[in-house]
Amino acid sequence: MTLVIGGAYQGKLDYVLENNPGKTVFHCDAENPKMDLSMDIINSMHLMILAQIRAEIDTMVYLHEKLPELKNKTLISDDISCGIVPIDSEMRKWREVTGRSLALLSKNSDGIIRVFCGIESRIK
Repeated sequence: MTLVIGGAYQGKLDYVLENNPGKTVFHCDAENPKMDLSMDIINSMHLMILAQIRAEIDTMVYLHEKLPELKNKTLISDDISCGIVPIDSEMRKWREVTGRSLALLSKNSDGIIRVFCGIESRIK
């Protein structure tokens, strides 16, 4: 598994597609709490986590169950851990769960790449 992280609009998906031509992409959104694991690339995982919070799904349990299926995937997520802590409790929970999820995925990944302004920095 490869995890690609970075701020919003920093070119993460473009970077992944340039380096993985022909791979299929599933785009997560804030309405769907599940991933399509038939795809090679899972984009915007942070939005799926928000959907899971709203659907009262335990993201950590979900990800632990899916780890074997994520082995050969590229996962993309915004890093939402920086900046001012949100006042809204749902947004605080989203930030916390996303951080914990990225830590779990990082621990189990073969590579971690941070993309800033379209430029990669290999972390692992």
